Amino acid sequence: MTSGLMASAQTIPGVIETQLDALINREGYRTYDDTVTLNAVRDYIVDEFSTHADVTCRQDYLVNDVTYSNVIALVGDTTLPRIIVGAHYDVCENQHGADDNGTGVVGLFQALEQLKDYSSEDYCIEVHGMLSLEMIGYFSTEKKSQHYPIGILKLFYGGKGDYITVVRKMNKGKFARKFSRKYKHSKTIKTKKFTAPQSLPGIDFSDHLNYWALGYDAIMLTDTAFFRNANYHQGTDTIDTIDFDRMAKVIDGLVNTLELL
Repeated sequence: MTSGLMASAQTIPGVIETQLDALINREGYRTYDDTVTLNAVRDYIVDEFSTHADVTCRQDYLVNDVTYSNVIALVGDTTLPRIIVGAHYDVCENQHGADDNGTGVVGLFQALEQLKDYSSEDYCIEVHGMLSLEMIGYFSTEKKSQHYPIGILKLFYGGKGDYITVVRKMNKGKFARKFSRKYKHSKTIKTKKFTAPQSLPGIDFSDHLNYWALGYDAIMLTDTAFFRNANYHQGTDTIDTIDFDRMAKVIDGLVNTLELL
């Protein structure tokens, strides 16, 4: 994705539920060793991307002589520094991975659909920042439903898992500061900003880690994964555990914020 975007719609909970169901409920699982299922999901993502972006392509790569693929879609004004919004579509072991990370992929579908595109095949452009969508659909209003890598953080962030989190590391860049501020100010959903050293467990548990390693400004939008969702990497990570109303608001906040960057 790039800067200079215009939104044209709002997220409908029933639509994202249908998209998530099509993504995760298959005969096999999206694991690295089930390439039949993984590639079928890849093709589904290509079809969804192609519906809303003029330029969609696969970036194939080899790992131990097996071909895997990233799927790329370009939208927005490509004369401006690029904002990369990403989400992994594979799973860990034999489980459906509704929240991890089907919700992140569906977030990409909706962002593409709601942003007017002016696409280009120019990949040699400055990267303004990267945002990783990592589990954005699990929420709880129960007491003690939210946990933290350090117990004292509960005093500051609370014990209910009823919010979305913008995660960034210390010494963050301009993109991280601006996105975090504008996302929270969008007020589409209860949002908390979390800034910590990279050494804190969980802060780098997604694809933004690779951008940090290369010196790019990158952040993560997440429901905090296993610090809230006990279904993490379990067979119980199924579609019936997702709060689609709140997830829709997370996506609306994403779209609104991208418009302003």
